[in-house]
Amino acid sequence: MVLCTTPFVVTAKNIARVLGLPDYPFLAVQHPIGSCTPAELKARAEVAYKQALPILLNQ
Repeated sequence: MVLCTTPFVVTAKNIARVLGLPDYPFLAVQHPIGSCTPAELKARAEVAYKQALPILLNQ
């Protein structure tokens, strides 16, 4: 599972495309995460979790 913050979405898509996986699914959460409070991190984790379930369940 690949997780990146929003400024890196374009880079993640380009890397996947170059590697021959243009439709590779990944998670994107709001930037930044390094300076987040625990409550902000929890909110971002909840967003990531909602994105991860369909990917992990192949839906």
